[in-house]
Amino acid sequence: MCAVCGFDFEKTYGEIGKGFIHVHHLTPVSQIGKTSQLDPINDLIPVCPNCHSMLHKQEPPLTTDELKSLLTNNE
Repeated sequence: MCAVCGFDFEKTYGEIGKGFIHVHHLTPVSQIGKTSQLDPINDLIPVCPNCHSMLHKQEPPLTTDELKSLLTNNE
């Protein structure tokens, strides 16, 4: 399920959507050292492709909280 908008691929697409999601690096890849150890629990957040694109619509990327706020304000 998308951590920003709550979209659930399995709920919408059934079995074919089960387990599908994009992940967003909380620290931009360009800022991660080559010797850094990636911790999937603390360094990545599940997002749908639309929210992932919107997070990267500006530089530096929006935070997930900033994007959630934009969604809430536009409802």
